[in-house]
Amino acid sequence: MTNFDTEETKEILFPDEETLNRPASESFSEQLRNEFAYKKIENSAKLNPELLEVANEHKIYTELAEFIREHIKSVGQEQAVKDFQTGLNFLHKDIADLLKEDGDYGEKTFAAFYEVLQHYPIEVVKEAILRGAKSNVGIDIEYSIDEEPETLIENVEENLNKEEI
Repeated sequence: MTNFDTEETKEILFPDEETLNRPASESFSEQLRNEFAYKKIENSAKLNPELLEVANEHKIYTELAEFIREHIKSVGQEQAVKDFQTGLNFLHKDIADLLKEDGDYGEKTFAAFYEVLQHYPIEVVKEAILRGAKSNVGIDIEYSIDEEPETLIENVEENLNKEEI
């Protein structure tokens, strides 16, 4: 059972522009707070194991959000969601029906994402999202048509492979 609903997950994975553009010091402070909270919950989980499940789920969502942060800044929230949906479809096709790649993070996308996380480790999900974004470069007009596809693919790879400090 998931501990987060569709809206909460969307806010974590695809934050609004104001949240995305916070100064690095603010983002780092939030990261430290999250780590501290996770450790605190991890210790409390000895008495209440359900807390550890919530913390682990939040940690996965946060890790994925950090992974796609620069990509969202580069292509915008809607295109990033489309790329996310395409990536989920690479993995999800063996589990259930394909998602409509419409850029709307709704109930179906959330359900597919949750289902994919039950079958694949986070690193596989990240790789699928990268593949989804790269495959959309040549198809989706949201990507700049002023740049060569090879350059756009390099930008996508760079944005999705950046390490957060």
